[in-house]
Amino acid sequence: MKRTLTAIAAAAAFCGVAAAQDSEDLVINLSGEVESNCELVPEGTASFDVDMLETGNQGSLTILYSCNSPYTVSLTSANGGMSHQESSGAVNIDYDIEASFLGLGIFAPTTTNSADMSGSPQVIVTNNDWQNILFNGGTRTGNLDLSFDNASEYAVAGTYSDTLTITLAANY
Repeated sequence: MKRTLTAIAAAAAFCGVAAAQDSEDLVINLSGEVESNCELVPEGTASFDVDMLETGNQGSLTILYSCNSPYTVSLTSANGGMSHQESSGAVNIDYDIEASFLGLGIFAPTTTNSADMSGSPQVIVTNNDWQNILFNGGTRTGNLDLSFDNASEYAVAGTYSDTLTITLAANY
């Protein structure tokens, strides 16, 4: 019996050594994805009546936005100003959009003229700071001011229109 216990102890010792030398790993590579998601409030279509005889502040529009990736906010004008319908656009009165940020103060105020926005988006906010994405939700408030460039320019009788598009786009 003593011999059997010694043989079992020797076998156990041998197995313990072998088990310590026999090792295997399983490496699991994990991956995941989060789609970019940008939200602009309000969104869709809205209407605003412009007082064509008022060169000062026409009122204020506040937009809220958030994006979980770097982003830009831009403005585009369809006509480059308030286009006179009866003259088929021969009379076009440009306007300025003054946009300022309400919140953390990481964005400087901007002023953009409708002529510059004609067919070409003008960026009013850019945030490419991945570390700042947590705080990238924001509020912009904007004022529209008609801009009569010289003393001889004035609003003639008739109907005026323009389409101003605000775009929030992910840069990712």
